[in-house]
Amino acid sequence: MTLKEMKIKAFSLIEEYYPTLKEMAEDEDVLNKINGVVNQIQLDLMPYRRITANTTIEIEQDDDKIINIKDYIEDIYQLNKIVFNEDISYTMPDENTIILPEDYEGEFTIYYYKYPELVELNPSTDNYDETYEFELDNILLEIMPYGIAADLLKMDMISNYGRYFYERYMEMKNKIDPRSSNGIITFEGGIDV
Repeated sequence: MTLKEMKIKAFSLIEEYYPTLKEMAEDEDVLNKINGVVNQIQLDLMPYRRITANTTIEIEQDDDKIINIKDYIEDIYQLNKIVFNEDISYTMPDENTIILPEDYEGEFTIYYYKYPELVELNPSTDNYDETYEFELDNILLEIMPYGIAADLLKMDMISNYGRYFYERYMEMKNKIDPRSSNGIITFEGGIDV
């Protein structure tokens, strides 16, 4: 889903969508804060269905054997696992540091969960809304407009729509199954009974 499609969904919920306007809405205040609100809701939802990623790191003989993961991966949210091509003994004194044996040379892959790419607050191109693509899971993208609408209308004390959208957003969030799949279990060997 593109940022433009997300804005259309959110603006339609709050009855602020005007397809004939270039900016899609009339309210200047809403237009000024929509991108920041989108980022806030993305970061709120992303732990429910994490974005998987991986990177391979190659270590030469003369390289430092104390690896700071954040030096190699800027968008890491949470480490999943580290896979070496061979069986080696390494230590991790904390979640961001890998200490390799002094004689280690080779490569390994870090599997991790990452932060989504955030929306630019002041887009540098005119067609940014059409080119920005969300990395979040489709289920989260369907919940996101309610969180955006709730935040945009939180100061609207008269109609109470902000509260309605907030309650709907929280209800939908609470129903999220964090698993992307049910998983697979394989039993090998075993004993006939």
